[in-house]
Amino acid sequence: MSAYDIILVVVSGLGVIHGLFLALFLWGYRKGNSLSNRLLSALLMVLSLRVGKSVFLEFTDSVDIKIIFVGLSTIMAIGPLYYLFALSCTRKPFRLTTMHFLHFIPAILGFLIGLLLEEHHTETLPFALFATLFIGYYLHFLVYLLYSYRYFLQQKEAGLSLDTFVLLRLFFYGLLVIWLAYVLNLFDDIIPYVIGPILYSIVAYVISFIVISQGYISKIDHIKYKTTPVSEEQSDHIYAKALKLIVDEKQFQDTNLTLKSLSESLSVSPQVLSQVINQKSARNFNNFVNTFRIEESKRLLHLEEFKNQTIASIAYEVGFNSLSSFNTAFKKQTGETPMAYRQQLSK
Repeated sequence: MSAYDIILVVVSGLGVIHGLFLALFLWGYRKGNSLSNRLLSALLMVLSLRVGKSVFLEFTDSVDIKIIFVGLSTIMAIGPLYYLFALSCTRKPFRLTTMHFLHFIPAILGFLIGLLLEEHHTETLPFALFATLFIGYYLHFLVYLLYSYRYFLQQKEAGLSLDTFVLLRLFFYGLLVIWLAYVLNLFDDIIPYVIGPILYSIVAYVISFIVISQGYISKIDHIKYKTTPVSEEQSDHIYAKALKLIVDEKQFQDTNLTLKSLSESLSVSPQVLSQVINQKSARNFNNFVNTFRIEESKRLLHLEEFKNQTIASIAYEVGFNSLSSFNTAFKKQTGETPMAYRQQLSK
């Protein structure tokens, strides 16, 4: 083994060892949210094993196909663990249930497929099957990453503390870098395979330094909102005033309406308003406002004078600033697109 190879093994291997030690530390760490610590520990453990397989594969001449595909199957555990970690950081209270473990069924199936594969299958089974497996594994990881990111962005709008948001976003970017590295590894004629483990080492050390220096882990304590006491009477009063402005005065039709602008009109902080809306309507601010916009759009679609209006013009009329966001919100609330809804009316 050349000096260059030894350096690569050391650099990539250190990241794996660091991840494993950090996972063990977090499993027994008692400060902050213990469930979040253990989910993060499991995530780091799976990542370390996955990257460790890559290091082993890069510097070994022959590796059993079972090891390769069993290692690949761990990719489908990373996304669910990150998603559950996000839930544990943002929901009060949060406990793992049987339904949560259903997220790991694809990883289990991938593990079983890996155990069933033999060396001769690389010649007897079609290439398309292996290509589909690879695409499925990496796409599964990406979908969970993006869904989790969308989820905690919504929670930020609903009053998630800045420290928790920054921590979740930090891990999102780190995992996205690792995902990108492994996708590029599929083109190993251009990108060396060991780039994945090296990037993991860099990400592991950078994130660890930021998390430890800023004390983010100990700040996760199940409290979703920054503590601003609001009595039930105050909450009812703020909610009633918000409804008056949004519904009675039709401020939902204003495309520039934001949590901040509405809170200024009500002379309360955005945090308090977000908390009140979330508690009273069980929706975040955007979904709350969109509810009234969709109801108004349905009313307009029934009117004779709007029959010749485009869907886009109705979207702007009720307060949406793009047709795509209108279509998404309408389908989420009604189960069908605005066009399909209009076609049903004409039958």
